[in-house]
Amino acid sequence: MKILYIWFYSRSFPDYPKVAAVLRERGHEAWVANYDDAGDIVWYRGDELQARVQGPGKTPRSVARIPVLRSLWHWFAFVRFMLRLRGFFRRENADVVHVCPNAARMVWLLPLGMPRHMRFVIDYRQIAQREGRGVIGRLKSGFANSLRVLYCRVFYDRATFLHALGAEKVLGPQWRKWAEVVPLAVDDPFLRLPNDWTRDAGVPVTFLYLGSIARIRKLEQIMAAARQVSTITDNFRLDFIGPDVADGYYHELVKEMGLTRFVRILPPVPYDRVPQTVTTYDIALTIVPESPSDWQYQPTIKGIEYRALGMPVIATDFAPNRELVKNAVNGLLVINTPDSIAAAMLRFICEPAFLEQVRADAGAMRDGLTWNEVATQYMDIYKALRDERPAALVALPD
Repeated sequence: MKILYIWFYSRSFPDYPKVAAVLRERGHEAWVANYDDAGDIVWYRGDELQARVQGPGKTPRSVARIPVLRSLWHWFAFVRFMLRLRGFFRRENADVVHVCPNAARMVWLLPLGMPRHMRFVIDYRQIAQREGRGVIGRLKSGFANSLRVLYCRVFYDRATFLHALGAEKVLGPQWRKWAEVVPLAVDDPFLRLPNDWTRDAGVPVTFLYLGSIARIRKLEQIMAAARQVSTITDNFRLDFIGPDVADGYYHELVKEMGLTRFVRILPPVPYDRVPQTVTTYDIALTIVPESPSDWQYQPTIKGIEYRALGMPVIATDFAPNRELVKNAVNGLLVINTPDSIAAAMLRFICEPAFLEQVRADAGAMRDGLTWNEVATQYMDIYKALRDERPAALVALPD
C-alpha cells in the first residue's frame, strides 16, 4: 500500500515521519510532506527527498497593493496549487492520502473526483474549533467550524482525532459514523529511559515548564504563582525551556517581578534530548489556558510524555489531563489561577514525604502508546477504507 502524508505547515512534527518509518518496515511505501522555506510542498521518504510540488507562490507586488485583486489572486493561486497536488496524487497512484489541514484553504478540493481506489483521510491534530468575537468574528468562526464538519462527513472518506472529546466537539455525539480516535504516541526513550530519582538534602525543589514561550500560553499565571511561593520559601527553582516567540516579553517580566533568583528562561533542547532533560527535574508543569477553548479537547503532547517518563506533574484540571493524572497520586490537578498553582508548588516543596511518594507512584504508572501501536491503528483504518467501494464523486480537472 502507498500512503502519502501531508501537513500544511512549514515544519514537520514527528508523528508522520515516525508512523511512515514503521509502515515502510512492514513493506508499505510511505512518504511525508510539508512546506519548505520557498513555500513548496516537498515529499520525503525518510531523509531522502522524493518530489516537490510548486506551492501557491508569493503575491506579485502589483497585485498585493489592491485588496480585491489580492484576494482574487490568493483564491486562484490556491485552486491551482490544489490541482497540482491532485495531479501529483494521481501520478503517484497513492492508495491513501492522509491530510493534516492545519490552516490550509480549499483542502476539500483534494478528494473530489479522484480514482475510486484512492482513499482520503483528514487528520485533526488540533480541532481549531474557535468562537469568534463580535458579529463578524462569530460568522467567520461558524463558517470555518461548519466547513470542518463537511470535510469529515462529506468530502473525506474518514476523519481522525487525537481524543474522543475533540471528535464529539466537531461532529456531535454520533461522531463514530465519520471518525476514529488515534491517540498520540511517544518515542521509546520516554518509556525506557531509567528515571532513578534521588534528592540531595538541602537542594531546592526544581520545577520545569517545557514548551513554547508564547503569550497565548498565558505564562504570567505561572510566574505569579512563583512570586507567591517566593514570599514563603526560597527552596525552589523554576525553569522555562522552549523557543521564545514572545520577543523577550517573559524575560523582562521575570525581572519586573523580582524572580531572577528563582526563575530562568532557557533555550529549547533538541527533541532527542527531551527525556534526559525532563528527568533532571523534580516536577513538571502542564498548564493549559482556558483560551483558546479548543485546547481543552485533546491531551497535551507534554502531558503524555511526562506520563511515559514517570514524571510527577502539576496539571490543569480538565478532562484529558484527568486521564493522565490521578490527583495526589502521580501529580496534582489545579485550576488555572496563581493561587492554585502556588498551593500545588508549595505542597511539593514543604512536604518532602509527599514528593517522594508521588515520584514513586508516577514511576509505577509509566505507560504510553508506541509508534508501532499507532501505526497499526492507522493501518486498520486504511484497510477498512480499502475494502469499501463508494461511488466516485464528480471529477474535477487537474
